[in-house]
Amino acid sequence: MKTETFKGTVAQAYGQTLPTAIAFEGTYGAFENISEVREKNEYPTDDEIVSFVNARNKANARQKAMTAALDAAGVVKPTLENDKDFAIRNMVKILVAQGKSQSEAEQLAQTLLG
Repeated sequence: MKTETFKGTVAQAYGQTLPTAIAFEGTYGAFENISEVREKNEYPTDDEIVSFVNARNKANARQKAMTAALDAAGVVKPTLENDKDFAIRNMVKILVAQGKSQSEAEQLAQTLLG
């Protein structure tokens, strides 16, 4: 087992948007192979494996059905190439994540993509 580190930010909590994103980080013990999982008695039961596979298959089928329904209705997925507003919103998110204020990010995105 080895120690892995993770970090991230929380922008929304308890149903509300926070004034500024809050950074967090932590560590956990990551298994390196199946033997370690079995040694620590954390190997899933047969029922847990069946549940996992069924959930994965359902999620895949659900996504395919949603995509087919959206395609049939003529709803086009926005991309950076076909939707300028979508591209600007994404650039603003990236710039804010890099430490720019919301207004700075919006101005810069408009300048670059507008």
